[in-house]
Amino acid sequence: MSIDERDIALFFLGWRGFVDTADTVLAEYELGRVDHRILYVVVRQPGITVSQLAGALGISRQALHRPLSGLLRRSYVTRSASPRSGRERALSATTAGKSVERAATSLQLTQLEQVVATAGPVALAGWRAVMRGLAEPAFAATPPSTRHLIES
Repeated sequence: MSIDERDIALFFLGWRGFVDTADTVLAEYELGRVDHRILYVVVRQPGITVSQLAGALGISRQALHRPLSGLLRRSYVTRSASPRSGRERALSATTAGKSVERAATSLQLTQLEQVVATAGPVALAGWRAVMRGLAEPAFAATPPSTRHLIES
């Protein structure tokens, strides 16, 4: 078995088809992919600090500032003093934030379920192995506090 340029193109198109599903919902709320990524993590880890969130997303705190500020301003996320330190800020998703995240993510989950139902359990196991292999460098750099998002 060999991999060629068509597989890269297929990966790009598959990714586009996957994110386009969520983009449709996000557009209704005037949100983008980075907003969805932020909400996805914050919903699954209430109380995450800004530094931990930046680490989980693999971006700088500076890059996180603008989209996070927008989510705070629109009341999709709240910020409070962290129980660990008054200098840290803990983030949590509001009911509205959870609703938006669920609307976008549930469409993606349904899409994956439909594809896997057609491809079968052997294909799913193979896909998971490929995704874990691709994710390994990012996973290694992910803070331990957020690794639970993909560990079983």
